[in-house]
Amino acid sequence: MSLKNILFILIIFSFSTSSFAQDRLLGKFGFSKSSKAKNLVYLELGGKGLFYSINYERALIKLNDDLSINPSIGFSLWPGFTQVRKTKDYMVPLALNLVKSFDEHNISFGVGSTYYNYMVNDLVIHKNNLPIQPLEVRLKTITEWFGHVNLEYRYQKEEGGLMFKAGVTTLFFDKMQNFKEMHRVALSGNIGVGFAF
Repeated sequence: MSLKNILFILIIFSFSTSSFAQDRLLGKFGFSKSSKAKNLVYLELGGKGLFYSINYERALIKLNDDLSINPSIGFSLWPGFTQVRKTKDYMVPLALNLVKSFDEHNISFGVGSTYYNYMVNDLVIHKNNLPIQPLEVRLKTITEWFGHVNLEYRYQKEEGGLMFKAGVTTLFFDKMQNFKEMHRVALSGNIGVGFAF
């Protein structure tokens, strides 16, 4: 999945959730203008983006007055670990969160998966280039997914404003081809600050 495709999905996701929640989900599954802030943008350290991620979350389906389903999408970018030339690695965490509100105190349980795009050194050795020294090292793009489950506490006023959160995320790496030495399951703490509107 290329960066263009991810950006396209992010734009479509943003427009579709906005129009769907405002126009189609009025009544039992909707949010009135006088209800809680529906959008949340936050910076998360640790958690589903490993190092950090910038995330957008929207309260999409209201199950009752204090329980909602909120999809989220995030992005993180950092320098790659290759030695041939400078590269950029990035992650796109996707999650579906069930949020229970107790006024300004909230508990969130989320499940999802993170798309990971990175580059590795690729040294091709075969009988034709074996006598040639030094061998040319190329870069190879790798795309992988890992799963995550998180439980967190959020402090957020119903009308919006600043939001603070802290929690624990369980990461599942068993399907990652280039991280065989990693534990299949790992725990990561996460903290975050953001703005609800």
